Amino acid sequence: MFKFINKKIAFQWILLVGLLAGSVYTIITQAQVANEQGAVFLYKNFARFFLQHEFFGKGIIIVVLLLQVLLLQYYFNKNELAAKYSLLPACFYLSILLLTKSLVVISPLFFTSLFFLITLSVNYVTSSAKLKSNVFLVGILIALCVCFDLSSLILLVMVATTLMINQFFKIKEFGILLFGVILVGFYFFSYYFFTNTPCDWLLTFQQIKILGILDGEILTHTLVPISLIVLSIIYLYFIIRSRLISEVKVVAQRKRVVTLNLCAILMIACLFISNSPYPYVLGYLFVPISIYLSIFAQERNPFFINEVITILTLFILSFLFILSFLWL
Repeated sequence: MFKFINKKIAFQWILLVGLLAGSVYTIITQAQVANEQGAVFLYKNFARFFLQHEFFGKGIIIVVLLLQVLLLQYYFNKNELAAKYSLLPACFYLSILLLTKSLVVISPLFFTSLFFLITLSVNYVTSSAKLKSNVFLVGILIALCVCFDLSSLILLVMVATTLMINQFFKIKEFGILLFGVILVGFYFFSYYFFTNTPCDWLLTFQQIKILGILDGEILTHTLVPISLIVLSIIYLYFIIRSRLISEVKVVAQRKRVVTLNLCAILMIACLFISNSPYPYVLGYLFVPISIYLSIFAQERNPFFINEVITILTLFILSFLFILSFLWL
């Protein structure tokens, strides 16, 4: 199956356009925002804007989705994670979003996925002057993302780790990264201070909650822990298998895979500090899973192992979400 799809780029384009059209249609007809209780203030403002101006709110969601698709494709092909140009990352990502109905309820992690892809796509192997500029910009973007979703603080650790892997890590670069984060925080504090509403700003942080994944009784359902264990094993297989594949490649490519694996591991931490409830919190893993599935689709394997793993992954993800909807 993958052999045919990989050879036919025209078929990939048809598949991508169809999935993208289905995603946009789903957003226009069904999209709504998640409960803003316990969220950070920028997401709360977006949720209120969406309720007051639904048409423009859905337009923003569509733009964010398009940016995610473009950045995912840019990252995958720029880092040469496939032997030739492929549209499979976007196809897998959109398929997962549609199967799990993640475009029906837009939670804060939807924006985190965008900023995650931005941090992945930034060039960290460049001249010193350009690196400082990139790191400063990433710091600003991470700070903005934190104002949507507190769990995106993990992106700060992710960038620092990436710098250590791809550069001789210096305190100066990390200081610039932190300065970008602090600058945005100071800007928002100043805005609320000079508008005489600092209490409102502080109140939003007091309402923040974590460990949203533990909310609800669905986790007590017998099939849910079993499915999550299987998904965890598959996710671990992705990390180990990609590492083994990269061993026969050049040093630069091995660094890229190591960076991807560390980022994928760090995204797991988001599951435990996010305020998003189960099963929506699994959305943090959609981007890494899409990348891994696209990498393995290029590899020859006996007994159609990659096809079986791909189908099993998509089935488990859709099953976990469908079961939750039926339970609720």
